[in-house]
Amino acid sequence: MTSYGLTPSNFKSALLSSGSMPIAMEGVSTIEGAPGLFRDGGILDYHLDIPFLPDGDGLVLYPHFYEKITPGWFDKALNRKPCNGNMENVVLVAPSKTFVKSLPYAKIPDRKDFSTFKGKDIQRKVYWKTVLEKNKQLGEEFFEAIQSGKIRQIVKPL
Repeated sequence: MTSYGLTPSNFKSALLSSGSMPIAMEGVSTIEGAPGLFRDGGILDYHLDIPFLPDGDGLVLYPHFYEKITPGWFDKALNRKPCNGNMENVVLVAPSKTFVKSLPYAKIPDRKDFSTFKGKDIQRKVYWKTVLEKNKQLGEEFFEAIQSGKIRQIVKPL
C-alpha cells in the first residue's frame, strides 16, 4: 500500500478526495505531494478490519458517518469489534451521536429515504438540504478546531 503524508497544505484536498464517490463525482488530482487521481475508497467504506499502515508509522485520517468502525459491514449482524491493533493509528472523524440526534428524523440520510419518502420527493429533498446545511456548520466547526488547536481537546481514543 502506498501512502503519502498529510500536511496542512494538502489536508483539504485529501479530505475532499475521501468523499469523491466513483461514478457520481470526479476524483481529486490536486493533492500536493501525492501524484495520481484519488477517490473515495469504496470497499473500505464496508469497514474492513485491516492494518491501514502495517508499519505503524504515521496516522490515517478516516472520515466516516459514525463514531465507530464496524468490521465486516456485510457481516454486521455478527456484532464484532475491530482488532485493537488495526485501529491504533487511525484518526476517525465523525459526527457525534448528539449531532446526529439533532438532524431531522434523528438520522443521517441514506438510501432507505427513497422508499421512506416514495412519492414525496420534495419532502425528501428538503430533508436532505436541511442536513447539508447542518453539515456545513459542522465542517466549519471542525476546521476551526483544527486551526485553533482545540482539536487536541476534542480527539479521544476509539
